[in-house]
Amino acid sequence: MDTRPPMVDQKCDALTPSSRGWHRKARNERPPDYPERFPVPDHLVEWEVDYPGYAPPYYVSPIVLANDSTRKTNGWADPEDISLLPALPRESLTGRLTYDGEGRPLNPIGRTGLAGRGLLGKWGPNYAADPIITRFNRETGFFELLAVQRRDNGQWAIPGGMVDRGEEVSRTLVRELREETGVELDMAQGTLTYQGYVDDPRNTDHAWMETTARHLHLAADSADRMSLRAGDDARAVRWLPLTLQTVGALYASHCALITTALGMMIRMNPFGLSDRECDLLQPLLQALEGKTLR
Repeated sequence: MDTRPPMVDQKCDALTPSSRGWHRKARNERPPDYPERFPVPDHLVEWEVDYPGYAPPYYVSPIVLANDSTRKTNGWADPEDISLLPALPRESLTGRLTYDGEGRPLNPIGRTGLAGRGLLGKWGPNYAADPIITRFNRETGFFELLAVQRRDNGQWAIPGGMVDRGEEVSRTLVRELREETGVELDMAQGTLTYQGYVDDPRNTDHAWMETTARHLHLAADSADRMSLRAGDDARAVRWLPLTLQTVGALYASHCALITTALGMMIRMNPFGLSDRECDLLQPLLQALEGKTLR
Protein backbone atom coordinates (compact mmCIF):
# COMPACT_ATOMS: atom_id res chain seq x y z
CA MET A 1 0.00 0.00 0.00
CA ASP A 2 1.39 3.40 -0.99
CA THR A 3 0.74 5.77 1.90
CA ARG A 4 2.91 8.61 0.63
CA PRO A 5 1.14 11.95 0.07
CA PRO A 6 0.77 13.01 -3.56
CA MET A 7 2.91 15.78 -4.98
CA VAL A 8 1.41 19.22 -4.48
CA ASP A 9 1.20 22.15 -6.84
CA GLN A 10 -1.75 24.19 -5.63
CA LYS A 11 -2.84 26.85 -3.18
CA CYS A 12 -4.15 26.39 0.35
CA ASP A 13 -6.78 29.09 0.49
CA ALA A 14 -8.03 30.53 3.75
CA LEU A 15 -11.52 29.76 5.00
CA THR A 16 -13.09 32.80 3.33
CA PRO A 17 -15.98 31.43 1.25
CA SER A 18 -16.98 34.91 0.11
CA SER A 19 -13.91 34.82 -2.11
CA ARG A 20 -14.75 33.53 -5.59
CA GLY A 21 -11.24 32.17 -5.97
CA TRP A 22 -11.69 30.02 -2.86
CA HIS A 23 -14.68 28.19 -4.39
CA ARG A 24 -12.36 26.04 -6.55
CA LYS A 25 -12.78 22.38 -5.66
CA ALA A 26 -16.55 22.60 -6.06
CA ARG A 27 -16.03 23.85 -9.63
CA ASN A 28 -12.93 22.01 -10.77
CA GLU A 29 -12.92 18.63 -9.01
CA ARG A 30 -15.41 15.76 -8.85
CA PRO A 31 -15.72 12.19 -7.58
CA PRO A 32 -15.19 9.53 -10.28
CA ASP A 33 -18.90 8.87 -10.90
CA TYR A 34 -19.80 12.56 -11.38
CA PRO A 35 -20.30 13.87 -14.92
CA GLU A 36 -18.05 16.64 -16.22
CA ARG A 37 -18.92 19.93 -14.61
CA PHE A 38 -20.14 22.82 -16.73
CA PRO A 39 -17.38 25.46 -16.87
CA VAL A 40 -17.78 28.25 -14.30
CA PRO A 41 -15.08 30.95 -14.50
CA ASP A 42 -14.39 33.09 -11.44
CA HIS A 43 -16.33 36.10 -12.64
CA LEU A 44 -19.51 34.01 -13.20
CA VAL A 45 -19.61 32.14 -9.88
CA GLU A 46 -22.11 34.37 -8.11
CA TRP A 47 -25.80 33.80 -8.76
CA GLU A 48 -26.38 37.55 -9.01
CA VAL A 49 -24.19 37.64 -12.13
CA ASP A 50 -26.10 36.77 -15.29
CA TYR A 51 -24.84 33.62 -17.07
CA PRO A 52 -27.27 33.05 -19.99
CA GLY A 53 -25.58 29.90 -21.30
CA TYR A 54 -25.28 28.15 -17.94
CA ALA A 55 -26.51 24.57 -18.40
CA PRO A 56 -25.08 22.28 -15.70
CA PRO A 57 -25.71 18.53 -16.00
CA TYR A 58 -28.03 17.02 -13.39
CA TYR A 59 -26.73 14.13 -11.28
CA VAL A 60 -27.85 12.24 -8.20
CA SER A 61 -25.94 9.11 -7.20
CA PRO A 62 -27.87 5.81 -7.22
CA ILE A 63 -26.65 5.36 -3.64
CA VAL A 64 -28.51 8.52 -2.62
CA LEU A 65 -31.68 7.46 -4.45
CA ALA A 66 -31.53 4.00 -2.83
CA ASN A 67 -31.47 5.59 0.64
CA ASP A 68 -34.55 7.79 0.20
CA SER A 69 -35.88 8.12 3.75
CA THR A 70 -39.50 8.16 2.50
CA ARG A 71 -39.04 4.73 0.92
CA LYS A 72 -36.40 2.98 3.03
CA THR A 73 -36.39 2.42 6.78
CA ASN A 74 -33.36 4.19 8.26
CA GLY A 75 -32.65 5.82 4.91
CA TRP A 76 -30.35 8.82 5.31
CA ALA A 77 -31.25 10.75 2.15
CA ASP A 78 -33.97 13.26 1.34
CA PRO A 79 -36.54 12.28 -1.31
CA GLU A 80 -35.67 13.18 -4.88
CA ASP A 81 -39.03 14.93 -5.16
CA ILE A 82 -38.27 17.98 -3.04
CA SER A 83 -42.00 18.69 -2.60
CA LEU A 84 -42.13 15.61 -0.32
CA LEU A 85 -39.88 17.26 2.27
CA PRO A 86 -41.83 18.18 5.42
CA ALA A 87 -40.01 21.53 5.34
CA LEU A 88 -37.39 23.11 3.11
CA PRO A 89 -34.10 24.10 4.71
CA ARG A 90 -34.31 27.85 5.33
CA GLU A 91 -30.93 28.56 6.89
CA SER A 92 -27.46 27.11 7.05
CA LEU A 93 -24.25 28.02 8.86
CA THR A 94 -23.79 30.63 6.13
CA GLY A 95 -27.11 32.37 6.83
CA ARG A 96 -30.45 32.55 5.03
CA LEU A 97 -30.81 30.44 1.88
CA THR A 98 -32.15 31.36 -1.55
CA TYR A 99 -33.92 29.10 -4.06
CA ASP A 100 -34.17 28.49 -7.79
CA GLY A 101 -37.39 28.49 -9.82
CA GLU A 102 -38.10 24.87 -8.84
CA GLY A 103 -37.84 25.55 -5.13
CA ARG A 104 -34.41 23.97 -4.70
CA PRO A 105 -31.93 25.64 -2.30
CA LEU A 106 -29.00 27.31 -4.07
CA ASN A 107 -25.36 26.88 -3.07
CA PRO A 108 -24.64 30.06 -1.03
CA ILE A 109 -21.19 30.50 -2.57
CA GLY A 110 -22.41 30.23 -6.15
CA ARG A 111 -22.40 28.02 -9.23
CA THR A 112 -20.53 24.70 -9.20
CA GLY A 113 -21.21 23.45 -12.74
CA LEU A 114 -23.40 20.57 -11.52
CA ALA A 115 -27.11 20.45 -10.60
CA GLY A 116 -28.78 17.93 -8.29
CA ARG A 117 -27.31 16.44 -5.13
CA GLY A 118 -24.49 14.23 -6.41
CA LEU A 119 -23.34 12.02 -3.54
CA LEU A 120 -24.92 14.21 -0.86
CA GLY A 121 -28.13 13.06 0.75
CA LYS A 122 -29.66 16.37 1.82
CA TRP A 123 -31.03 19.18 -0.26
CA GLY A 124 -29.07 22.25 0.82
CA PRO A 125 -26.52 21.99 3.64
CA ASN A 126 -25.12 18.57 4.56
CA TYR A 127 -23.56 18.83 8.01
CA ALA A 128 -20.28 17.20 8.98
CA ALA A 129 -17.96 17.26 12.00
CA ASP A 130 -14.16 17.30 11.86
CA PRO A 131 -12.15 16.40 14.98
CA ILE A 132 -8.62 17.79 14.54
CA ILE A 133 -6.13 15.95 16.77
CA THR A 134 -2.46 17.00 16.86
CA ARG A 135 0.63 16.18 18.86
CA PHE A 136 4.30 17.20 18.97
CA ASN A 137 6.69 14.35 18.19
CA ARG A 138 9.69 14.90 20.44
CA GLU A 139 11.85 12.46 18.48
CA THR A 140 11.35 14.01 15.03
CA GLY A 141 10.63 17.61 16.01
CA PHE A 142 7.47 17.63 13.84
CA PHE A 143 3.95 18.52 14.76
CA GLU A 144 1.71 15.67 13.61
CA LEU A 145 -1.95 15.21 12.71
CA LEU A 146 -4.00 12.12 13.50
CA ALA A 147 -5.05 11.38 9.92
CA VAL A 148 -6.89 8.71 7.98
CA GLN A 149 -6.34 7.68 4.38
CA ARG A 150 -9.65 7.72 2.53
CA ARG A 151 -10.67 4.58 0.66
CA ASP A 152 -12.37 6.45 -2.19
CA ASN A 153 -9.38 8.48 -3.40
CA GLY A 154 -6.35 7.59 -1.26
CA GLN A 155 -5.97 11.12 0.12
CA TRP A 156 -5.10 11.76 3.75
CA ALA A 157 -7.79 13.56 5.71
CA ILE A 158 -9.08 14.67 9.08
CA PRO A 159 -11.08 11.72 10.53
CA GLY A 160 -14.49 13.39 10.27
CA GLY A 161 -17.90 12.39 8.99
CA MET A 162 -21.55 13.24 8.58
CA VAL A 163 -23.84 14.33 11.39
CA ASP A 164 -26.67 11.78 11.71
CA ARG A 165 -30.28 12.92 11.70
CA GLY A 166 -31.07 14.38 15.14
CA GLU A 167 -27.50 13.93 16.41
CA GLU A 168 -25.66 16.64 18.33
CA VAL A 169 -22.43 17.74 16.63
CA SER A 170 -20.51 17.12 19.87
CA ARG A 171 -21.51 13.45 19.70
CA THR A 172 -20.60 13.24 16.01
CA LEU A 173 -17.08 14.48 16.72
CA VAL A 174 -16.51 11.74 19.30
CA ARG A 175 -18.25 9.02 17.27
CA GLU A 176 -16.40 9.71 14.02
CA LEU A 177 -13.05 9.85 15.76
CA ARG A 178 -13.71 6.50 17.44
CA GLU A 179 -15.09 4.81 14.31
CA GLU A 180 -12.31 5.96 11.98
CA THR A 181 -9.24 5.77 14.25
CA GLY A 182 -10.18 3.63 17.26
CA VAL A 183 -9.45 6.59 19.56
CA GLU A 184 -11.87 7.83 22.23
CA LEU A 185 -11.40 11.47 23.29
CA ASP A 186 -13.55 14.16 24.88
CA MET A 187 -13.75 16.69 22.05
CA ALA A 188 -15.59 19.15 24.29
CA GLN A 189 -12.12 19.99 25.62
CA GLY A 190 -11.03 21.03 22.14
CA THR A 191 -11.01 24.51 20.64
CA LEU A 192 -13.75 25.42 18.17
CA THR A 193 -11.81 26.43 15.06
CA TYR A 194 -14.43 26.71 12.34
CA GLN A 195 -18.14 26.45 11.54
CA GLY A 196 -19.39 27.00 8.02
CA TYR A 197 -19.26 26.11 4.35
CA VAL A 198 -16.41 23.94 3.09
CA ASP A 199 -15.09 23.74 -0.46
CA ASP A 200 -15.65 20.06 -1.28
CA PRO A 201 -15.50 18.18 -4.62
CA ARG A 202 -18.90 16.62 -3.86
CA ASN A 203 -20.65 20.00 -3.72
CA THR A 204 -23.31 20.89 -6.28
CA ASP A 205 -25.60 23.81 -7.02
CA HIS A 206 -28.26 22.31 -4.74
CA ALA A 207 -26.34 20.38 -2.07
CA TRP A 208 -23.11 21.23 -0.28
CA MET A 209 -20.96 20.47 2.76
CA GLU A 210 -20.79 22.52 5.94
CA THR A 211 -18.76 21.52 8.96
CA THR A 212 -17.93 22.12 12.60
CA ALA A 213 -14.24 21.63 13.40
CA ARG A 214 -12.76 21.29 16.88
CA HIS A 215 -9.05 21.02 17.63
CA LEU A 216 -7.48 19.07 20.49
CA HIS A 217 -3.69 19.08 20.95
CA LEU A 218 -2.44 16.12 23.00
CA ALA A 219 0.49 15.92 25.35
CA ALA A 220 3.18 13.58 24.04
CA ASP A 221 2.67 10.93 26.72
CA SER A 222 -1.10 10.85 26.12
CA ALA A 223 -0.62 10.47 22.37
CA ASP A 224 1.97 7.74 22.82
CA ARG A 225 -0.48 5.62 24.82
CA MET A 226 -3.12 5.64 22.09
CA SER A 227 -3.71 2.52 19.99
CA LEU A 228 -4.69 3.41 16.44
CA ARG A 229 -7.06 1.27 14.35
CA ALA A 230 -8.36 2.20 10.91
CA GLY A 231 -12.13 1.99 10.54
CA ASP A 232 -14.16 0.65 7.62
CA ASP A 233 -14.02 3.94 5.71
CA ALA A 234 -10.24 4.26 5.93
CA ARG A 235 -7.36 2.44 4.26
CA ALA A 236 -4.99 3.44 7.04
CA VAL A 237 -4.58 5.67 10.09
CA ARG A 238 -1.35 7.29 11.23
CA TRP A 239 0.28 10.30 12.83
CA LEU A 240 1.01 12.40 9.74
CA PRO A 241 3.93 14.86 10.01
CA LEU A 242 2.69 18.36 9.19
CA THR A 243 4.77 19.83 6.40
CA LEU A 244 3.99 22.18 3.55
CA GLN A 245 3.56 19.19 1.24
CA THR A 246 1.45 16.94 3.49
CA VAL A 247 -0.90 19.70 4.61
CA GLY A 248 -1.37 20.90 1.03
CA ALA A 249 -2.24 17.40 -0.14
CA LEU A 250 -5.03 16.88 2.41
CA TYR A 251 -8.56 16.12 1.18
CA ALA A 252 -11.01 18.90 0.20
CA SER A 253 -10.65 22.01 2.39
CA HIS A 254 -8.78 20.20 5.17
CA CYS A 255 -5.65 22.19 4.35
CA ALA A 256 -7.51 25.38 5.27
CA LEU A 257 -8.99 23.79 8.41
CA ILE A 258 -5.53 22.74 9.62
CA THR A 259 -4.03 26.13 8.79
CA THR A 260 -6.75 27.84 10.84
CA ALA A 261 -6.24 25.44 13.76
CA LEU A 262 -2.46 25.96 13.78
CA GLY A 263 -2.90 29.72 13.65
CA MET A 264 -5.20 29.68 16.68
CA MET A 265 -2.82 27.33 18.49
CA ILE A 266 0.04 29.83 18.19
CA ARG A 267 -1.86 33.11 18.60
CA MET A 268 -4.15 32.02 21.45
CA ASN A 269 -2.01 29.14 22.80
CA PRO A 270 -4.98 27.33 24.41
CA PHE A 271 -2.90 24.17 24.90
CA GLY A 272 0.08 25.78 26.61
CA LEU A 273 2.77 25.23 23.97
CA SER A 274 6.32 25.93 25.07
CA ASP A 275 8.31 28.75 23.46
CA ARG A 276 10.37 26.14 21.61
CA GLU A 277 7.26 24.44 20.21
CA CYS A 278 5.85 27.78 19.03
CA ASP A 279 9.15 28.62 17.37
CA LEU A 280 9.14 25.26 15.55
CA LEU A 281 5.55 25.69 14.37
CA GLN A 282 5.82 29.30 13.25
CA PRO A 283 7.68 28.73 9.92
CA LEU A 284 5.12 26.13 8.78
CA LEU A 285 2.22 28.43 9.64
CA GLN A 286 3.83 31.36 7.82
CA ALA A 287 4.35 29.21 4.73
CA LEU A 288 0.76 27.94 4.80
CA GLU A 289 -0.70 31.39 5.31
CA GLY A 290 1.44 32.55 2.41
CA LYS A 291 -0.79 30.15 0.41
CA THR A 292 1.97 28.93 -1.90
CA LEU A 293 2.65 25.18 -1.82
CA ARG A 294 5.55 23.86 -3.87
